[in-house]
Amino acid sequence: MKTATSSSFTNQVSKFIENWIEPPVQFFIRLRVQTAIVLAVLLIFTQAGQTIEIYRAIALDYNIYQAIVATIFVFVLSIFVWYTSRFLVLEQFAIKDNQYKNFLAQWGPRGLGIVPMLGLSFGVLAAWKQSIDEESKAFLLTWMICSLGAAVFALILFVSRTALFNEDRALGAKSQGEGLFSPEVEIGLANIAYLIFAAFSLPLVFAATDAKFSLGIIAIFALSPLINLVLYSWYSAREINLRRKIIIWFIPCLLGSAIFGFTLPPTAVPSAVGSIGVVAIAFTILVVIFSTIYNWALENNIPALTFLVGLMFFSSLLNLNDNHQFRQTVKPQAVPLPALEDSFKSWLANRPDRDQYVGKPYPVYLVSAQGGGIYAAYHAATALTKLTESMPNFPQHIFAISGVSGGSLGASTFSSLIKESNHINQSLSEAVSQIFDQDLLSPLLTLGLFPDLTQRFIPFSIYDWDRANGLEVAFENAWNRLPKQEESENPFKRSFYQHWQPEEIAPALVLNTTVVENGKRLAFSPFKIVLPTQENIVLDERGLDVKLSTVAGLSARFPFVSPVGWYKRSSDGSKSRLADGGYFDNSGIPTAIDMGRTLQKLEGYGKTFKLVYLAIVDQQDSSVEPPNSSGLNEILSPVQTLFGARVARSLSAIELSTYTLNDGVTDPFQLNFRTLVLQKVDPQMQINLPLGWQLSMTSKEFIAGQTPEPSRCNVDNFKQAFSRNISSTDAKNHNSCVAKSIELELS
Repeated sequence: MKTATSSSFTNQVSKFIENWIEPPVQFFIRLRVQTAIVLAVLLIFTQAGQTIEIYRAIALDYNIYQAIVATIFVFVLSIFVWYTSRFLVLEQFAIKDNQYKNFLAQWGPRGLGIVPMLGLSFGVLAAWKQSIDEESKAFLLTWMICSLGAAVFALILFVSRTALFNEDRALGAKSQGEGLFSPEVEIGLANIAYLIFAAFSLPLVFAATDAKFSLGIIAIFALSPLINLVLYSWYSAREINLRRKIIIWFIPCLLGSAIFGFTLPPTAVPSAVGSIGVVAIAFTILVVIFSTIYNWALENNIPALTFLVGLMFFSSLLNLNDNHQFRQTVKPQAVPLPALEDSFKSWLANRPDRDQYVGKPYPVYLVSAQGGGIYAAYHAATALTKLTESMPNFPQHIFAISGVSGGSLGASTFSSLIKESNHINQSLSEAVSQIFDQDLLSPLLTLGLFPDLTQRFIPFSIYDWDRANGLEVAFENAWNRLPKQEESENPFKRSFYQHWQPEEIAPALVLNTTVVENGKRLAFSPFKIVLPTQENIVLDERGLDVKLSTVAGLSARFPFVSPVGWYKRSSDGSKSRLADGGYFDNSGIPTAIDMGRTLQKLEGYGKTFKLVYLAIVDQQDSSVEPPNSSGLNEILSPVQTLFGARVARSLSAIELSTYTLNDGVTDPFQLNFRTLVLQKVDPQMQINLPLGWQLSMTSKEFIAGQTPEPSRCNVDNFKQAFSRNISSTDAKNHNSCVAKSIELELS
């Protein structure tokens, strides 16, 4: 009796699994492409801080065009997710005598289809919650309502399309037969996808390479005939007039791609579409292409997707598709870098105001600019330009700027503006604001989601398809848009090693990276920096030359967003990989201290010149609670520790420098180590500066409001904070008083 009962229970469980568990599992396995894409889109649109900042930027600029474009392309993505899903499950799941499977066949694709539009709506809602400006909140609320309306309309379209259009063969109807997977539709969509790929990618690849017909450019043009040859091989046996149908699509699309590549400015298409649009278009192409491949694989009983994933894995495992060699050229003259001491002596001798400091030491500033993406870049550039506008002689007292990650871009921007100030037809502050008004993110996403993603499936390297080039081209293009009195060469396109000259006013750039193989820092500098251990921490490859944009980009290689770059050592031909400088230290202070330690040994230190360290860093708010530990402890805790240690090392560098360099100094206006701080988080204004490459107007104004102005210094409050040995909670007053100390020093 007990055995019979047990057997009956087992049968019931087995039948339950077969009838209720297996169908949805089979459904999601069959639609794994669509499921993976909608989950990725949902995370990107709702959880990424940079995406929320993009929504806010669109609202604050009242950019109705960008909001409409983003909504349209996300709507198109929703349509194609539903459309491809429906045809993949139509025959297998639409069974009349099985209501459950029929329900999955009908409503599963519909549910997946509206997820992208819902993701956009919820992301805009998150941006609305973080906004304080009433006009931008109204804009975001309207955008969210319209996005939800579009999601509802999409669902109605999915459910009642035949009734709406009074057409039995309406989109997705069974009477359409093969629908998406018919030869005519596949040929058309594949060629349109190629044209979009070329329109987005070719102008950027052209701008990133010095050769007119590099491998990357040739490869993009070669994709068109390759795609059509594959389609011809698939359908030649069963389709009449296939060759004519392919030619009708192939020739116009190839000509169109050539026109786009040769005529469009580098960032024209990505900037016009915007970052949200770029992501939506890329995922739309992915869902169409991979669904087509998957359907062909099912028809021919070939595991094509498994083969592609395996090809991607083994190509990466064997470094066959590692196309992230950073852009480089050959130096006209292979000469070694000069010594730091010789460079400094030459620089000091060429100071135009040296005679004003007879009988007292000449103030020399060693600046460090911390990492943090575009907010750190804008903070560094804005703070230094504000000091320059208050004290025009300030730049000629800055010997070098040690930059990390975003701080490297800010330092490069400031130094370039000082170098080219005679050619710029606006104030320094206006120029900085205009440069960082540009969308630096969409070119990076474009190369990342189009050619560089394609590279993952190609077992040889196409270096021009490196997505890091997109960010570097964006740097260069942002400079090109500045109004100029006369045309001059773009400093971001020039050689990094020719950027600094000791007889000029612009400060030297020392931009930090991290060596992957040993975790040590490696700086790009116009002179050697030798530690007491006799180790030179500067890249000194005599035959290697790089552009300023490339070095700034190398220092800012965020994990996963920007890839690790590499070069071949001249000594043994082995690869050396360089990552974001923030892995070693995110403050830039240790490199500045190492330079200062060497300069202190020179004759005349303390008499003919003195060193002042100026660190541009985040303000540390002790009131902010550290994040609580959450689930997945064994997986997430090591990652959280790595990122936490990165922040802690920067704090340690600031604290150590403060207590050692300022030891014995009783006047806060005479400190040897000073900081210009940035308050990153403001709960009242609901601002939390994002780590990314696009900045909203509110964030820019928030940063600019903390820049130093000597006239705003409240001396009593500043001295009181110093006497209590605490960090001032008033970032504006702290920065202004630091500026006041510099003003007193230079007067």
